[in-house]
Amino acid sequence: MKIKILFLALILVSYSNASEVRIDTTGRADISGLTFKDKSKYRLYKSNGHWKSSSGDYGLHECFGTLKNDKNNKAQFEVYCKNISQENEYFIIKIYRDTEYQKAGLGKATIVEVSDGYNHLLNATCDHAITYIELDYFAIQKCKL
Repeated sequence: MKIKILFLALILVSYSNASEVRIDTTGRADISGLTFKDKSKYRLYKSNGHWKSSSGDYGLHECFGTLKNDKNNKAQFEVYCKNISQENEYFIIKIYRDTEYQKAGLGKATIVEVSDGYNHLLNATCDHAITYIELDYFAIQKCKL
């Protein structure tokens, strides 16, 4: 009986995790831009690095976007990253944050474009977390399928 319960629990856990994928990324950012007299900022964000997912895929990624801070230091962050896999498939994820989550390094993401091999990811919504050591970053996206 215990074996049946354990087997059932393993099946339930695998089904509950099947509707989520975790993507871990690392890389280095290049941020440059302008600061205005009123202390507002407009910066361009570019980065590249590596990624791996809980499904076993891995590859390279490149990101481009903007960071804006108004004169009251309210922030907007919008970046698009193209992740290319070891099988030369790809998906593009849009990452966005506002002032509420800026200091915590938290945000949201949506997978906005995919190649045929990643059709199951299209329009997935994700929670995004990132931390930096100088310009090097470590990020996680947990995406609900």
